[in-house]
Amino acid sequence: MSRTILFLILPLLLSAFTHLWDPIGFPDMFYDEGIYIRRALNVLNGLGVQESNTYYDHPYFGQIFLAGIFSILGYPNSLHATTDLVSIETLYVIPRVLMGLLAVVDTLLIYKISEFRYGRNVAIIASILFAVMPVGWFTRRILLDSILLPFLLSAILLAIYSRDRKNDEATEINEHYDQKISNNKLLIVILSGGLLGLSIFTKIPTFTVIPLIAYLIFKNNNKSWRIL
Repeated sequence: MSRTILFLILPLLLSAFTHLWDPIGFPDMFYDEGIYIRRALNVLNGLGVQESNTYYDHPYFGQIFLAGIFSILGYPNSLHATTDLVSIETLYVIPRVLMGLLAVVDTLLIYKISEFRYGRNVAIIASILFAVMPVGWFTRRILLDSILLPFLLSAILLAIYSRDRKNDEATEINEHYDQKISNNKLLIVILSGGLLGLSIFTKIPTFTVIPLIAYLIFKNNNKSWRIL
């Protein structure tokens, strides 16, 4: 048990160091980050999710999600920011740290997906690669991709968890047990679809993952799952 925990903690520590170290220094401030923070603050101040009646680029869950986190943390009022450069940089610390924490969650989800699908050795390699690969630097920025990724990976994980399991110890027909398993599987599938919907409601191109989720659900249930 201790070795299993150790193998899980290692990629999480690497991910935390990679994505939380010097959140303001790297990468540089990106124009879109300011847009998403401003939209979240508009929601927080009761100004709505749509900035104008003529301009629309993405769905609204990203700004709603950020606004919810900001409300819980009391951001930005709790920082007592002023107009000097250091204070403005400090305003980016909390959103950037939040993106880093989401990246750590992504690492955990990748570990669990790989472990359930391919085994612990593959899970360790996959999660460590995700934690340290240079291409993962974009998840440090306050972007919709960083927000939707945990929801998308959670949808994939639940789709994999929907796999049909046999009760090897049961030797006689147990309709109550079968109904309970069926209900649990249905709940997992619904949660998977809901999380996928949230990721699509964050950024529309995520809808391209729908075939993957559907494939995992039907394959894991021997293509026999259906809603009665």
